[in-house]
Amino acid sequence: MKRQLAYQIGYVIAAVAFGAPASAAGIATVTDVVNDGYRTPPGHEEQTAKRADELVQNEALRTDDESSIQVTFVDGSELRVEAESEMVLSDYVFDGAASKGLINLNDGLFHFTSNGKPDQGVKLKTPVATIGVRGTEFLVHVDGNDVTIIDIMAGAVEAKPNGTGQAIVCVGGQSILIAGPNEDAMCGDLGSFSSASGAPDHDRRPEPGHGGQDRERPKQEKAEPPKPDPEPEPDPDQGENSGSNVMLFTDEEPFELG
Repeated sequence: MKRQLAYQIGYVIAAVAFGAPASAAGIATVTDVVNDGYRTPPGHEEQTAKRADELVQNEALRTDDESSIQVTFVDGSELRVEAESEMVLSDYVFDGAASKGLINLNDGLFHFTSNGKPDQGVKLKTPVATIGVRGTEFLVHVDGNDVTIIDIMAGAVEAKPNGTGQAIVCVGGQSILIAGPNEDAMCGDLGSFSSASGAPDHDRRPEPGHGGQDRERPKQEKAEPPKPDPEPEPDPDQGENSGSNVMLFTDEEPFELG
């Protein structure tokens, strides 16, 4: 019996020493859930997200209509998954000084806030672009594989299309449009690209356009001046000559009546 117990203890020590599988370390915590939010830990079925749930790498988050999930990472930065959105915490590491890694935003609306933390090593990836964080606050509208729009509240953001498109850096008070992986990223006034993907404007209703430029107005044909109304024909029964003789004209000679 003692020999068997000693063998079991030795097996456990060896397993720990040589890297036996362990539970994944938490990288974020759910701090708020509105209505219907869900999470899918790696290797598990989807389950309802609850406040204080610990999230790990490769965990997926999803929200329904009129729902949201607020997540706080171990470094203090925050990500809010708005309604009808999907994302995956693909890779995220915090070494006690700074964070680095990759977060996949698949579809929907997301609100990221650094809270002053050094997050330059963190990348947010959408189907068409990769977003570099530079200590900032911004919204990301992801229209599936079609369009990504970034509204920058503060700080700076670098957006690089995932294909051959040219990257760009924009600052607070501006928006970025990436219309496809092979399209150049564009800067514009804050909220000016929201209509490109049907994204909500969050109470900002600027004139739609690209890069803050005025759209060309359609040409209008020159209007013709209005024609004057025809003068009314005099009433033979009224007027100054209502009692005078009336002259009739025929093909021959005029003659007088009365």
